[in-house]
Amino acid sequence: MQGAQEKKVFYRSPGKEYPQVERARGVYIYDTTGKKYLDGASGCVVANIGYGVTQVADAMGETAAKISYVHSSTFTNQPQEELARCLAGATPGELNHTYFVSGGTEANETAMSMALQYHIQKGSKGKYKFIGRTLSYHGSSFGTLSVASNTARRRLFSPLLLPFPLIPAPHCYRCHYGLSYPACGLLCAKALEQVILAEGPENVAGFLVEPVIGTSAAASVPPAEYFPLVREICDRYDVLLIADEVLCGYGRSGKFMALEHWQVEPDLLTLGKGLGGGYAPLAAVMVQERIHRVFCENWGKFVHGYTYQGNPVCCSAGLAVFRYIRQEKLFEQLPEKGDFLFKGLKALAKDHPIIGDVRGLGFLLGLELVRDASSKESFSKEVQAAEKARKISMDKGLLLYTGVGGTADIMPRDYLLIAPPFVISHSEMEELLSILDASLTEVEEKLL
Repeated sequence: MQGAQEKKVFYRSPGKEYPQVERARGVYIYDTTGKKYLDGASGCVVANIGYGVTQVADAMGETAAKISYVHSSTFTNQPQEELARCLAGATPGELNHTYFVSGGTEANETAMSMALQYHIQKGSKGKYKFIGRTLSYHGSSFGTLSVASNTARRRLFSPLLLPFPLIPAPHCYRCHYGLSYPACGLLCAKALEQVILAEGPENVAGFLVEPVIGTSAAASVPPAEYFPLVREICDRYDVLLIADEVLCGYGRSGKFMALEHWQVEPDLLTLGKGLGGGYAPLAAVMVQERIHRVFCENWGKFVHGYTYQGNPVCCSAGLAVFRYIRQEKLFEQLPEKGDFLFKGLKALAKDHPIIGDVRGLGFLLGLELVRDASSKESFSKEVQAAEKARKISMDKGLLLYTGVGGTADIMPRDYLLIAPPFVISHSEMEELLSILDASLTEVEEKLL
């Protein structure tokens, strides 16, 4: 633990005692007491290539020694140019241009600003509204909070948020309509058209959506027909489909872009977290060729910007991460590794009545913890079952990430995200499952 010196950091939880990290290597983090933790969540789904990759650190150092900072209104830089070319080559379709920022909130806020200005430059000046979903989180700015439904995060700021409409998310474990797939007829997707018509197509700029839901529903995956139908509806009413893949993208789902699972291309794609691998703050908005062309042919500019966008040191980190992933063929390993871990979690579910559902794709997997698996009854908010599981796992040397419930039907839910670094070995996955098994047993002894 930290020493007896007076603390000057404003922590996320003031008064909480935090272990102090000393070093990390591979999938393990070590604190100053020498305790070792297996990182089963890549921090917060960030450290995709694991820790201590010296070629990334070396690339950052070399760039910093040459040029640490330039303002994007004056210069471009080689790492930014090269990383943009790499991303364009790796992404299907015509997502050919990339706008680099520092984090996921900035990326999603930028995508919203870009969609708005795109419509204005085309002559559709009334298109200013965005549609979100009832299970969603897109960032902590007022704009991104306005198009999300995370009640725990929105509540404090609700007087300042915009009244954007929300539609039900495709969360089959707890269907908004109380129906089952496929008899539901994909009402959750059809709701998009209903809301567009209610708001007026001339007023709707974009639909912002996580292809695989992150912390709001712990890796909930939509039915196969959901996104093809959403794509069709967006095209019908000139509404931009904005895919928030800050968490689920960049290989995390088992494909470079999560929407590839449904052969759908977004108009705008946001990436973050794993893009910089935890070595530098880095995120991006990838833009379809036709949208970029509108900015070139009309105003000739995008009225938006951040001080550190396209930072050469951050982009050099992203470029080195991209090259390391290619060098080690990490994306190619994910389907098999993800299947191994998913089957391990399903096996645990047979032995642990506290596990109500196992879901996800690739290395973005989720557990929903329940009081009664047969009825799907949740624990009360006061119990904090997922947080108890996280703390017990951490004591045993496994780091997990908890989701934030209470957004599907304003009821508290307990989620655990399992999203280890891509470099994890099979023996390390077995260690993860073993610690999780023991941790869930202890939670059940306390709660069931």
